[in-house]
Amino acid sequence: MIKTGTPYLYFYDECDDALNYYVDILGAEILEKATFEDVAYMEDPSRKNCIAHASFKLGESVILANDFLEKKSKENSSGSSQTSIWLELEKVADIKLLEENMLATGSKSIIKLEETFWDSLYAKIEDKFGIIWELNAQK
Repeated sequence: MIKTGTPYLYFYDECDDALNYYVDILGAEILEKATFEDVAYMEDPSRKNCIAHASFKLGESVILANDFLEKKSKENSSGSSQTSIWLELEKVADIKLLEENMLATGSKSIIKLEETFWDSLYAKIEDKFGIIWELNAQK
């Protein structure tokens, strides 16, 4: 049986920026962060400060992240690796504030905040790094 599932986010040399963004906007707590230089993975010295591995905490959940090991660009990437993370928020006021903060910092709304058939407020937002966040708050 599966004990737990942990999202793993991959970035195009933007992982450190994304981590800082998640700290500022989502209140994430960085648990660990190592660069390619830290782990002695230096195929391309210009990428020594890219993130080889990181973990951060959102509420009680831990999420893993890193930059792709090989140099890639969003424009030349074959296919789209979509990642969606569901965040259950404690209060209706929390979801409204989070949606507002994310949209004010370059994220785009996929589904605007709305009431749902499952008696919640819900919004779906793609952040400026291409990660999709599903925000939900029970009424």
